Amino acid sequence: MKTFRLVAMQLVLSEEDKIIQEALPLQDGLIINREEKNSLWLIEAVIPKEKQELFEKWKETQEKFVVEVTITDERNDPATMTAQVRDVITLSNSISVLFDGKMAVQKDDVFNVILEGLIEDGFSGEKLLEEFKNRKEDQGSWSHRVAENLYKEVKGERSEDSRS
Repeated sequence: MKTFRLVAMQLVLSEEDKIIQEALPLQDGLIINREEKNSLWLIEAVIPKEKQELFEKWKETQEKFVVEVTITDERNDPATMTAQVRDVITLSNSISVLFDGKMAVQKDDVFNVILEGLIEDGFSGEKLLEEFKNRKEDQGSWSHRVAENLYKEVKGERSEDSRS
């Protein structure tokens, strides 16, 4: 197992029919790669108590949600995961939330979205290559687009599951 410092975490949520990313005010955090073939991670985030009700609800319902996590250095690109709350622990001035996460988006997924966008925008030949290099530099914003698509998939799967 490998352990990393969690430096940022964002929830991907729906608000007024828009998909938004809400940064959690992280006080401390760890993320552990369980090194299993299914890309499973254990995440611990220490955050203010204001979010306790939300995470308690998600723990109770075992609702899947989408998170973007940044490890080690805030300048690193975020990793997009689906997650479920394992436990919520009340501390003196905050809460510790344990999540089970599964890596959902790889760099190749982001590059595929960039390339699809370039093709839709009509780029080809040398201009395609040049614009791909430019857009690849802004990988973080493309990662957010992929996270939004993943959110729609997760919520779509959830509504299908609840119909059964």
